[in-house]
Amino acid sequence: PPTPPPPPTPPPPPTPPPPSTPPPPLSPASREALPVRIDGEWFDLRRWRAAHPAGVHWLDGFAGRDATDVMHAFHSEDAVAMLSRLPRLSAAVQPPSLPPASALTLGFRRLRARLVAEGWYERLWWREAQNLLPCLACYGVGWRLARAAPLLATVSLALGSTSAGWIAHDFVHGRGRFCAAMRGFGALMNGHSSTWWSNKHNLHHACTNQVGVDEDIMSDPFFFLWPPDPARDSRWRRLQHLYALPVYSALFALWRFNSARTVWSKRLWREAVPMGLNYLWMALCLPPAVAVGHVLLAGALTATIVTVSHQAEDLFHEHQDDWVASQVHSTRDAVTSSPFSEWLWGGMQYQLEHHLLPTMPRYRYPSAAPLVRQLCAEHGVEYRVDSELGVVRRNFAMLREVARAGAEEGALPTRTETVWSRRDGAAWVGSN
Repeated sequence: PPTPPPPPTPPPPPTPPPPSTPPPPLSPASREALPVRIDGEWFDLRRWRAAHPAGVHWLDGFAGRDATDVMHAFHSEDAVAMLSRLPRLSAAVQPPSLPPASALTLGFRRLRARLVAEGWYERLWWREAQNLLPCLACYGVGWRLARAAPLLATVSLALGSTSAGWIAHDFVHGRGRFCAAMRGFGALMNGHSSTWWSNKHNLHHACTNQVGVDEDIMSDPFFFLWPPDPARDSRWRRLQHLYALPVYSALFALWRFNSARTVWSKRLWREAVPMGLNYLWMALCLPPAVAVGHVLLAGALTATIVTVSHQAEDLFHEHQDDWVASQVHSTRDAVTSSPFSEWLWGGMQYQLEHHLLPTMPRYRYPSAAPLVRQLCAEHGVEYRVDSELGVVRRNFAMLREVARAGAEEGALPTRTETVWSRRDGAAWVGSN
């Protein structure tokens, strides 16, 4: 990993930049189609809209836009190959031209194609075993000590639960038979629905730090990432940097609630079985204090790690046509200080590499990081990285600065009415 720079100075509160240029108006013929540009070609996805496995909002959200990098980020090579079967728009009805791909984006596409050709996306059984064994060992020790040493058991189970979350995260992002078979790992170990999580998390990847779309920055009224409008303010905002950790601890409990609600409402019985086994194990094998305590401690650890890599970075008011640049500007890596913290972060210390290459196995990221850093240097873009303590301090400094700032008339709301807010299972509908 790269050498960390000196400790950062407290950043100013992040403010959404001016809106990007909206897409050009579509012609009448284009409006009757559902035009999406992928790899330089315009496709009419109107007939595929209702059949899209992840929901119609993905196609509606990219209508009239370029979806090349998002398409390749989430889909397997087999899925990408299916594009050849989809109808193309004739030149007469294609939308007006979009901005050409930037030099940074073209460089990234070449890098990604090279990594695919060299086998970086292939999974290695012994590396998967290296990830699983410490996690399972933490669960085994915690289970064994649950009644004899409840405090130690709580810590051990929390570490195992945190690790299981990162492993499940890797499996749900991954493609291929092995990842498909392991998709229920998070439900079995943590009671988390892969369907609920992937629907929410993939949107975060596609529209990172986009105000009104990315649910990961819809944290008010508990946390404000920029000074709010007085009508949406909270009297508790001035204390948000002080109560952050106790609120962070509720993360896994909230994920469990949302998972159970999704599984029940969608009748996802295949996910209900491993989730049910998790709750049965906690009820029969763990004292209540250990069962609840390890969920809260794992939530605090995970929330601290997942928030610090984005929240103090650039925020965007509208859709960003340059997806690669938006990932670079909204993401910060962390350099860990020991083998233990390298394990505890679960690959999220390589957050930019993960956002650009989300289906790549996480154990490839340490080797991919120098390549991404070189790409940024070649195109004059800052590769954002801090020490692990530095990135945590940066985020808490941002929370403190926003806590002390006054409310601002006309400040952007965190939730807006969009095609994304109308998706099934969205955490918000309309403006707050």
